[in-house]
Parts: sequence; C-alpha cells; structure tokens
Amino acid sequence: MPEFQMPFLMGERVYLRPIDTVLDTDCFAQWINDPEVRSYLKSRMPIGLAAEEHWIGHRPANEIILSIVLKEGDRCIGNIALHRINWVFRSATSGTVIGEKECWGRGYGTEAKQLLLGYAFQELGLNRVTSHVFASNPRSLRCQLRCGYREEGRMRKAAFIQGEWVDVIVLGVLAEEWIAQFGS
Repeated sequence: MPEFQMPFLMGERVYLRPIDTVLDTDCFAQWINDPEVRSYLKSRMPIGLAAEEHWIGHRPANEIILSIVLKEGDRCIGNIALHRINWVFRSATSGTVIGEKECWGRGYGTEAKQLLLGYAFQELGLNRVTSHVFASNPRSLRCQLRCGYREEGRMRKAAFIQGEWVDVIVLGVLAEEWIAQFGS
C-alpha cells in the first residue's frame, strides 16, 4: 500500500481522502459483497473488482466521494459522499458506509459525517443536505440525528430488507442549523 494517502479533511480519529482505485477497490468490493454490510445499502447486486474499479474511476461530476480512514494505522474503514449536488439549489444528498464491521458503533461515522457537513456548508456553500435511512438501521439514524439532521418524513414500506418491508426515513439538515450547533 502506498505510504501517502492524501488526507483531504482531518478529524480527531479519522480523516477523509479522495477515493482511489489502487487503495480502495478491494475493500469496497468486499464490503458490497458482504450480506450484513449490504443490508444497509441500496445496492443489492454482486460486484467484482473490475466493476468496482470502473465505478471508482468514473463518478458523476456532481458527486464527491471520500474514503474514511483511521488516522491510527491509515486503514480505510468506509466511504462517505455528497451525491446529486445541485449547484442551483445548493443542495445534496449524503451517504455513508462503514464497511469494517468491527468499527461499527464507535462514532467513526459521526466524526466523518461532521467533517463532510463542515465542508459542504462552510466551504462549498451548500444550504441543505438530505439523507435516507432504513428504519431497520438504528445506528445510522442515531448518527444522523447527532450530526444535526431532523426527520422530515417517512416513506412507508419503501425498502425490502432481509425478507421484510421497512420504512425509509427522510432526514435533512440546513446550513444555518448545522453552523449554529457545530460551526466555528
């Protein structure tokens, strides 16, 4: 593994860096193919290394996807993104994957999300970031709420997860709310 990983946003325990085909293809594909990790994602199809490498190298221009890396050991544990950035309405949708299951429930996703939101609101000038959470994923819901998101709605039985229909919770956070609570 290359020694220099180009940190982009630095936190206390994690940093975010651009995703990279050399550094990330293997672990990203492993996470998507893991049934437990996949149960919290919208993607349900198997993926090989070539397809994952292509996805990493060919992202839409209106997306920013970053790897979540533990500062201790420089180990990639997930990824986080601003999807569907709309520069006219100054909005985006966020998504987070902590693919390393032993890192679940340790606050790494919350720290990464706060770094991403600070960047979205204070550097990019976005006004609104939304997120969708499966009701069957209480850890993700708690993370979003800790980061300042508010529940804005619920799409009833909108996802089929592990053999049952679950609600999808729609959340949103505004720049003014986030900056008042967390900004510097």
